[in-house]
Amino acid sequence: MKIQTEQFGELELEDNRLLTFERGIPGFEEETKFVLLPADPSGDSPFFFLQSTEHAAISFFMADPFVFLPDYEVKLDDTLTGQLKLDDPSDAIVLVTVTPNKQIVDATANLKAPVVINNKQQLGKQIVLNNPNYQVKHPLFQHAARQV
Repeated sequence: MKIQTEQFGELELEDNRLLTFERGIPGFEEETKFVLLPADPSGDSPFFFLQSTEHAAISFFMADPFVFLPDYEVKLDDTLTGQLKLDDPSDAIVLVTVTPNKQIVDATANLKAPVVINNKQQLGKQIVLNNPNYQVKHPLFQHAARQV
């Protein structure tokens, strides 16, 4: 399949890369087909773009939260695992939406509402966690700054 992106121009991708979000993403319910594109083609980055296959202008900057917050925890209930047809938890990919802000060091991540993808069935869903410790604008590099 061919898709148009703002970040990478036109891309030719295998059909098995297509992700289905049956109810879309909150605020973009009509967008149900996406692909996950590495921000760095070498694959050495924890950042990705969740790109709509229908509209080049619709993509979400995402990150692997565990790279920045190793203690981040997402508990999947039976309803969600059923919706995603998730038989094995190791088939789940968890990503968070990132807002880069003016400088990447000021980037924030939405830890409250991660995206969970069943990597085998190619199904995805954004969920809302019931954890008061997770914010929608969590400083992404806060932990790294404390390490310095």
